[in-house]
Amino acid sequence: MKYRFFSFLGVFVLIAGVSFAQQLGNSALQKTGELEIISTNSKESSDKKVATELVQTVLVDDFETAGEWRAFIPRDYGFAVAMRREGGPKDLVSDRNKYVLGVRVEFMKRDWSWVTIDPAKPIKIKGITKTLSVWLVGRNYKHTLLVVLKDYLDSMKFVKSERMIWVGWKKVNINIPDTIEQENYKITEDRGITFMGFRVEFEPDDMMGRPFYTYFDYLTADTDLFSEKNQNPDDMLDNW
Repeated sequence: MKYRFFSFLGVFVLIAGVSFAQQLGNSALQKTGELEIISTNSKESSDKKVATELVQTVLVDDFETAGEWRAFIPRDYGFAVAMRREGGPKDLVSDRNKYVLGVRVEFMKRDWSWVTIDPAKPIKIKGITKTLSVWLVGRNYKHTLLVVLKDYLDSMKFVKSERMIWVGWKKVNINIPDTIEQENYKITEDRGITFMGFRVEFEPDDMMGRPFYTYFDYLTADTDLFSEKNQNPDDMLDNW
């Protein structure tokens, strides 16, 4: 009798687990404005169980239309071009993600220089961004990756990531410091940062007299959308 009871209990738990997984799979992809929500992580207080954060991973750009991006380097230092290329990290390549953003830079001289890689238009990221993540190809050079942002007051900010001292694809995570203002606590519709593009600062010792290549894929942001999700639907917008 005991064995039958435990067998029945195991079947019940298995069915419940499958049902929950199906519900999670059906809700994994949603939309927030123009950003695709990939996953959600809510934090709750231990005593009242009231959510204080709603951190979600949103897709900023998958570079499937990477031909709209542009690369720029001062003409005294070289020539740069950005274009869409087929390929990507093996864990991400699919029928929905077949292309990446490729960047090629040819140098005119060995000097402290940089290249910017910009989207067709700035990308506003809703909520309070905690982290930006992008897949990036390194060629074992000491060049440094930065992201270019604007805070909610439209002040330009440069956030340094790391030197590109690796070979092949790597997922790079860039923490957004608290010193970058993303909100006025009295206003919610102006929350968030604006992604302006990437910047690569070159190390003169690693300019080998040949073109520099790198590739970008699947840019995401971990952002807190608690206020956006809980804003009163009949509130007035102060944007006139």
